[in-house]
Amino acid sequence: MWERYALEPMRGLWTLEAQYRRWLAVELAALSALEELGRVPPGTAENIRERAKIDVERILGIERKVGHDLVAFLTALEESVGEEGRWLHYGLTSSDVKDTSLALAIRQALDLVLEKARALYRPLWELATRYKETPIVGRTHGQYAEPTTFGLKVLLWYDWLSRVEGRLLRAREAISVGKLSGAVGTYAHFPPEAEALALKALGLSPCPVASQIIPRDRHAEVLFSLASAASLVEAIAMEVRHLSRSEVAEVAEGRPEGSSAMPHKKNPILSERLCGLARILRASLPPALENCALWHERDMSHSSVERVLLPQAFVLVDYMLAKARELVEGLHVFPERMRENLLAAAGLPFSEGLLLSLVRKGMPRGRAHALVTELSRKAEKEGKGLLEVAGSDPRVKGMLSPEELEGAFDLGTALARIDELFRRFSPPAGPRYNPPGT
Repeated sequence: MWERYALEPMRGLWTLEAQYRRWLAVELAALSALEELGRVPPGTAENIRERAKIDVERILGIERKVGHDLVAFLTALEESVGEEGRWLHYGLTSSDVKDTSLALAIRQALDLVLEKARALYRPLWELATRYKETPIVGRTHGQYAEPTTFGLKVLLWYDWLSRVEGRLLRAREAISVGKLSGAVGTYAHFPPEAEALALKALGLSPCPVASQIIPRDRHAEVLFSLASAASLVEAIAMEVRHLSRSEVAEVAEGRPEGSSAMPHKKNPILSERLCGLARILRASLPPALENCALWHERDMSHSSVERVLLPQAFVLVDYMLAKARELVEGLHVFPERMRENLLAAAGLPFSEGLLLSLVRKGMPRGRAHALVTELSRKAEKEGKGLLEVAGSDPRVKGMLSPEELEGAFDLGTALARIDELFRRFSPPAGPRYNPPGT
């Protein structure tokens, strides 16, 4: 039953039927453990397993009368299994079943997210290496900065992805715990050895200590890992949006959308959509953190939050990672336009090279900085290149030969260490790339 269920996609994890099947899996694991320890008549768990039926409508009908979802679930189960159903939920509280089954759902959901995240490694690596040496003007604060390469931009995302994967794996470890320790976590009616047996059968570890619930900082860590993944997707999408602007036009989405009024438009709507969804993911984190502090051994304030937060966050991040791959694989890159924009910057991206050339020849750094600032402003005002303006300035001519001045504006020098940066990384080993140490 559990193995079949585990193959369902992300949306299937959060249906009512899937929830009830997880609850049943936990109840049966607990019952089997008690049976193994001689606390329950032999054969009880197997008999219940064979007879148990999940009738969603019947459960909901009972819940409308009794006002308690797990009581309704147990009542409906007892109807289907008969007299032996009295052993179900023996020594347990609702949160034992709910929190343990929620851990199963989250762990499975994280596996699906990890699969989508790992699928990004190869397209990012291929894009980075394809444009490793493609020069592009760097931009900081939205202003011209030094030259870089488009491949190096993408390599940063590739590296970032490995940290996202690490956070998802750590979140998976943090949430892979269950608890079957009773109403306030004291094992008053369900022994620790039975908990250990039951959770081992479910592939979980016992939560070292719990109240009525598993501490919610574990769940908050999960939400942080999802928000982290969304932030990477947003970073990729935002860069695509900026580089797609009409006056930049260095990249374009594979399938940009037009306009009903302006036929010329090529709008980066996928990137815009991903940036918007990232806001929702990040907004999920504060409520998850607020769920950590509850009254005494437990209150119910976290429950309603999680019923909305967890399915929404997982479905969204699953979608975002899939669409991020689509965005990267379909991206149109225009190296010629990148070079044109670099040339249109009129030498300003090389201002530091000029500054340092003057410093090497003996000019105090403060004076050199002020001089290059002055020359840059003059070049902008007169519509000339910085190299031309600097070459006609007597203060520069008195310190730098024509060859030294040209060298300060050499693109090859500015990008000489790109290969060294790429050598720090390895290509993905296969369709599902697992970086060392994970």
